[in-house]
Amino acid sequence: MSRFLVTAAEMKALDRAAIEKHGIPGIILMENAGKGAFDLIKSSMKKAGVVDIRELTVAVVAGTGSNGGDGFVVARHLLNAGAAVYTLIVGSKSKIKGDALTNIKILEKMTLSIDEVTSEEAADEALDILNTSDLIVDAVFGYGFKPPMPNYIKMMIEGMNEAPAFRVAIDIPSGLDADTGYVEDTAVMADLTVTFGYEKIGAAMAHARLYCGLTRVVDIGVPVTLLFPNPPGAMLYTEPTLIPLLEKRANPAAHKGDFGHLLIVGGSSGKTGAPCMAAKAAMRIGAGLVTVAAPASLHTIIAGKLTEEMSYPLADKNGIVSGGALKDLLKFAAGKECVVLGPGLSTEKGAVEIVKGLISNYSGTLVIDADGLNILAQDLSVLDKAKGDIVLTPHPGEMARLVGKSIEEVQANRIEIARRFADEYDVWLVLKGAGTLTATPMDEYHVTVNSTGNSWMASAGQGDVLSGILGGLLAQGIDVVEALPLGVYLHGLAADSIVNKVGPAPVLASDVIEELRPTLRKVLKSLVHQHVAGIEDEEEGERSIVPWDPEVDDECDCEDDECDCHKG
Repeated sequence: MSRFLVTAAEMKALDRAAIEKHGIPGIILMENAGKGAFDLIKSSMKKAGVVDIRELTVAVVAGTGSNGGDGFVVARHLLNAGAAVYTLIVGSKSKIKGDALTNIKILEKMTLSIDEVTSEEAADEALDILNTSDLIVDAVFGYGFKPPMPNYIKMMIEGMNEAPAFRVAIDIPSGLDADTGYVEDTAVMADLTVTFGYEKIGAAMAHARLYCGLTRVVDIGVPVTLLFPNPPGAMLYTEPTLIPLLEKRANPAAHKGDFGHLLIVGGSSGKTGAPCMAAKAAMRIGAGLVTVAAPASLHTIIAGKLTEEMSYPLADKNGIVSGGALKDLLKFAAGKECVVLGPGLSTEKGAVEIVKGLISNYSGTLVIDADGLNILAQDLSVLDKAKGDIVLTPHPGEMARLVGKSIEEVQANRIEIARRFADEYDVWLVLKGAGTLTATPMDEYHVTVNSTGNSWMASAGQGDVLSGILGGLLAQGIDVVEALPLGVYLHGLAADSIVNKVGPAPVLASDVIEELRPTLRKVLKSLVHQHVAGIEDEEEGERSIVPWDPEVDDECDCEDDECDCHKG
């Protein structure tokens, strides 16, 4: 399950269409926005212990555009509720037009506490109001902001951030780019962001969450039919759909062959752990069979790390796979549903030949990670020869090498860089990091932004685990459209589950592998509230999906399938 994320241009087009095509007056949309924001402010204040709005001193800092108009509506409702409200117009009042002008005229009839801030001197004077306010409402720029920012407005934003008040951003924190989440100079650090219609894609970026605080969406009355036939280009993945995982498991005659055979190609001297972690993650996520193909001289080490998984020796030289192994590897890979290529592989000559050879000759789904990506960055033209679906899983540093940019440039414009690369090279791209992105080469699908994961999982081997999870899902025959965002979500969710259990502490890659099983179990329980049980339906006389008993299950922490609480 996902929800739409929109760019500034997409939201502007939706607003315009609501007005021009559906005849909804702009003043109505603005009123809905301001009233919705007021309602959320009121409930937030109540949670903070403010029982009576009349106890509040409020500063509404508003710009001269439509975002300012939303702020004027909020100020009016706060005044009607009895709050002491000071409205600070950042810019000349003479620039206010349209629906915003209508609302400032209404506000002027209700209060004399309206001042213009058009200079650094005026901004300095306004700091007294900000510092004595209990609540600050930021309605300066909205989603239309583009740098640079005048210095007196910088002063106002810094003043809002330094004031000892609860800060609410209207639509998006001022100073934050609605499309990238990038902050050039400064931006409001909101405790609550009330956004209108749909979340802005920039605000969903991980680095933007520091500025947004808690984000809530207000329905302002834009008809949902306007989203089609051309829906927004991005989604926030908030809840997994596990039906593809359940369908095959519901078959009583299912066996390991029904859940695919994943081949993992990797490993080199000093890097034997990477492919083994990927293999274990793939098994935990449900792959029926997993084989690690690694240098023959390391076979004993690799085999010693594996239990349920199998190993396959490749010709090598000094612990590095040899190009001479390609023919044998291609023969072994034939018939395998998916190959994960790169964990611990090295970037030596033999590995380069293996990477290029698999891309050019393997017709299944190829997930390329780690050293596979570093090799690919040396010559992207090999992607033109790809026979199967290609999935690339770079972290920001690897992405920077792929596109020839700095890491800072990649992080500042993750969405657009991921989109362009996926489209130009006809690949599926999983750009890792906080708020991992999945970009597709297919116009009818969207960039997906992941909503799980935490900074405690920033540790070695997490990428290997993710590649194993993705490969394990793909090997089971789950469509790549569903498998990639699902795998990313479950990877982050497992790490979140660990932190929730043990508190803030580093999360190792091996920890995540072990947490996958209880994470899957909890997700299945919460989403479908049922699990596959090997019992006969007394009335139908056939195998069935039976309800999960939460009262029984919640009392048991044994995680033992033989325990009575797991027998349905």
